[in-house]
Amino acid sequence: MQVKIYVPRTVEVPSEYLPALAQRAHASLGESAADISATRGHIVRQAVRDGLLRDLDELMAEDGSVDVFCDPSAEIPLEIENRTVKLSELVEALQTKRNWAARSEADEAEHLRAKVMPRRKVA
Repeated sequence: MQVKIYVPRTVEVPSEYLPALAQRAHASLGESAADISATRGHIVRQAVRDGLLRDLDELMAEDGSVDVFCDPSAEIPLEIENRTVKLSELVEALQTKRNWAARSEADEAEHLRAKVMPRRKVA
């Protein structure tokens, strides 16, 4: 008798990869991604496909599917501010966060430049 079992295991996906993984997971689902709730499984399966989790390579089938479930009994949708998000909304939220971080760094650099190099007064 052959029985498939699922053993709890923890994996680490670096935060800086989340926007790209979400975007590729969204793209792989095509038009249906707009109606699908985002889950941790989408991110982890894409990380396996992309080779970020090499120790899980044996879970990838020849057709490119990945035999991974991240929540017992069913994939639990991700929530942002107590609201379930679709995969397309997750991509947008992660992209916005990345742009915000980049903007904050640029604003901080401008603020420091203003402190170091005072502006000349017009005569």
